[in-house]
Amino acid sequence: MSTIEYLKTKAKVYFLWELILLELEAYFVWPFRGLPSFLGFLTRFLVYKIFFKRLDSFCVIQPNVFFVHCFRIECGKNFAVNSNTYINAVGGVEIGDDVLIGANVVISSGEHQYKDAKTPVTLQKIVPKKITIGNGVWIGANVVVMPGVTLAEGTVVGAGAVVTKSTEPFCVVVGVPAKKIKSRID
Repeated sequence: MSTIEYLKTKAKVYFLWELILLELEAYFVWPFRGLPSFLGFLTRFLVYKIFFKRLDSFCVIQPNVFFVHCFRIECGKNFAVNSNTYINAVGGVEIGDDVLIGANVVISSGEHQYKDAKTPVTLQKIVPKKITIGNGVWIGANVVVMPGVTLAEGTVVGAGAVVTKSTEPFCVVVGVPAKKIKSRID
């Protein structure tokens, strides 16, 4: 398959304005992604304040956090995310207040179709599935949150978990796939 054919197939998945926004997002965010110290936190906040759909208050975004489709991310107050996290909001990501996300987390709100065995997966459509992260959620390091999941208010996700299903409020989930091990409410 030629480069032109490949680009034509991608153009069927995204609208032109989305491709332009993705390019602008990557161009403007890249220089600030790795800045250390308070200057880095402040600069990233100001840049993401422009690109996010909603960002309610100052947030702490550690160096080398990678957001894709920023214009589909909504964040509440007191949001903090640690280094090397990847958040792809192709289907939309809504993050509540007081959310803490650990290092090396992957949150992706879209999945590739793969039903047509004759067509490579990279050329099949992406199915957007919104992810909702409620107030007071803590996501541990190395967690994967799959498309369409809702992490209910107060959920704690243990390190290394793969969350494939929505959670109950104020529960602790761990494992692959993530399962509830206890409630945070007595």
